[in-house]
Amino acid sequence: MKKLVTAALLLLCCLLFTAPLSAQIELRLEPERKQYLIGESVLLKITLTNHTDRTLDFRNNPNNPWLRFQVTSSASPYPLSPIAILKFPRVTLDPGQQKSFRLDIRSGFNFNMDGIYKATAIVTMPDQRSAYSSNAASFTMSSGGVIRTFNIQRGGQPLQMHVKHLSVNGQNCLFGQVTQQNSRRAIGACYLGRFLNFMEPRIRLDSKQNLHVLCQSTPEIFTYSVMNSKGNRVSIKLFKRSGGPVDLVSSGGAIYPMGLVPYVAPKGDEENVRKITDSPI
Repeated sequence: MKKLVTAALLLLCCLLFTAPLSAQIELRLEPERKQYLIGESVLLKITLTNHTDRTLDFRNNPNNPWLRFQVTSSASPYPLSPIAILKFPRVTLDPGQQKSFRLDIRSGFNFNMDGIYKATAIVTMPDQRSAYSSNAASFTMSSGGVIRTFNIQRGGQPLQMHVKHLSVNGQNCLFGQVTQQNSRRAIGACYLGRFLNFMEPRIRLDSKQNLHVLCQSTPEIFTYSVMNSKGNRVSIKLFKRSGGPVDLVSSGGAIYPMGLVPYVAPKGDEENVRKITDSPI
């Protein structure tokens, strides 16, 4: 009986000792979107909460960043090997404080295959002796459907610029993507706008190898986006009909939309405009 009581007391002491440690910091990880086109920035939102009674100062040490990620793919039974060490800015959390950050982890891993991915954030505590993991955030990488492709050269390297279609959260969307011709590895990709099937997208390539795409996003709004040869979106503008046919035309080396005038959002419609221009969420 005495041994049982002693064992129970030891178990209770262990629970009391480990409970505060397990609650030192809370991590929550969420993908910005559930679907990404291969080559896009993979944006995750991480939320950290300090449950201790002291200030926590997270900073990077040589070859040991305070925040790292473990990523798995449905295409492999093993975690993905990092291709680069991601280093994030220093973060200080006061007792009870919560902070959220938007992070891009694309440069740290090879996301060039279709599949379902799961990312887990791991935070090393300032004492360098303990670490805490977040939940697993799931998202899908997709090749999308090709609408148009251009073969180009940049720095002597043969590349392809694509306009692709992808359904994101139930929304039909257009994306631009740049890949290597030989390996087909994605160099970069970007969101170009919401897309309705009312009008076939107008697509042109200018003399500086910028891709111009005009599509209808709502019955009233047209989106005009430009992507450079690195797969980065350099501009996006909204238009509405002014009368006559709608098209992208070239004049004097410049490309511009025809039959449209700039769209001015009425008061209270800012959220709808943001969804068209910023991200399909």
